Amino acid sequence: MKNRLHELRTQYNLHQEQLAKAINCSQQLISNYETGKLKRLPADLEEKICNYFNCSLDYLRCRTNIKNEEKYSQTLIKIQAIIEDFYANSDKENQQDLTDEELANFQEILSRFKDILQKFPKL
Repeated sequence: MKNRLHELRTQYNLHQEQLAKAINCSQQLISNYETGKLKRLPADLEEKICNYFNCSLDYLRCRTNIKNEEKYSQTLIKIQAIIEDFYANSDKENQQDLTDEELANFQEILSRFKDILQKFPKL
């Protein structure tokens, strides 16, 4: 299993000692977790880590690649607004509804886009 805590520390350029001090635990506890000697951190430490890195528990436990659901949802709302603005500002005479096939293709594009967004670590 990949270790998300190590990834987060690396992304933020933190040593184990620095993180341990920030969340009030021992460096050895972090080391044991990152090396797999400890399978699960105590719940209070998981919460501190999630708060420190502004990520969800599911992200920390590698259940999702979306670091922060709220930011991800805000991104999708912005994308929706861009699409709505595109259609609102298009030439009204030439504007037409999408055919079922075009709508299916568009949904496929959005699905692929969602998959791509999930791979970005900062979301």
